[in-house]
Amino acid sequence: MPFMSMILQVDAWKLGLIFFVLMLAAGWAGTRVRAIAVKKQQNENTRIADASIALFALLLAFSFSGAAERYENRKEYLLDEAIAIGDFAATTSMLENPERDQIRQELVGYVKERLAFGKVRIEAPEMQALTARSRERQEHIQSILHRVFAEKKSSTLHTPLMNGFNGMTMTHDKALYGSRNQISDTIIVLLITFGLISAFMTGRFGGSSDESSLTSSIVRRQRQWHRFEVVI
Repeated sequence: MPFMSMILQVDAWKLGLIFFVLMLAAGWAGTRVRAIAVKKQQNENTRIADASIALFALLLAFSFSGAAERYENRKEYLLDEAIAIGDFAATTSMLENPERDQIRQELVGYVKERLAFGKVRIEAPEMQALTARSRERQEHIQSILHRVFAEKKSSTLHTPLMNGFNGMTMTHDKALYGSRNQISDTIIVLLITFGLISAFMTGRFGGSSDESSLTSSIVRRQRQWHRFEVVI
C-alpha cells in the first residue's frame, strides 16, 4: 500500500498525536546524547540545531501553503459543479415530457451520488464504484439528450442543453481531480524527517550555549577572586 494511502486512512488528530510523541522522543534522545557529551567534556557550540529548525519551519510553511491552496481549489470545484448542475436542471425543466421527467429522475440520482462523493475517502474501494455510477448517470442523460436532438424537439434549447451538460461533466472531472490532488509522498516524508531531526538537534544542542555561558561566568569569577586574594 502506498505511503500516502496509509496517511489518508488515519484521522488528522491521530497523526498529530503520533507526530508529537515522535518529536518528544527525538528531543529526549537528543538530551541523552547531550548528557553523554557533557560527561566527556564535549560542550561544543554549533548552529546545526538552528539550521535544522529553520529548514523544518520553511518546509512546514510551504506544506501548509500548498495544502491550503488545494483545499480552496477543491471548494471552488465543488461550488462550480453545484452551479453547473443547477443551471442544467433549470434548462431541462423547459423540455417537454417524457424527456423532462426522465432527465429530472436521472439528475436526482446523480445529485445523491455527488453528495455521497464528499463522504467517501478518495482511496476507499467505494470511491471507484461511486465514480462509475456517476459516469453511468451522465451517459443516460446524454442518451436522452441525443434522442431530443434527433427528434428535433425544443430546437431552441439544443445549444443551452449541450452547454449545460458539458459544464456539468467538466466540473465533475475537476472536482474528482481536486480530490485526488494531494501533497506528494516525498513532501510528507521530508516534513516528518526534518521535524524529528529538529527535535533531536534541539535536545542535543539546546543547552550548549547556556552551559557554555555558565562555565565562562564561573571561570571569570574564579579569576577575579584569585586576583583579589593576590592583592590582599
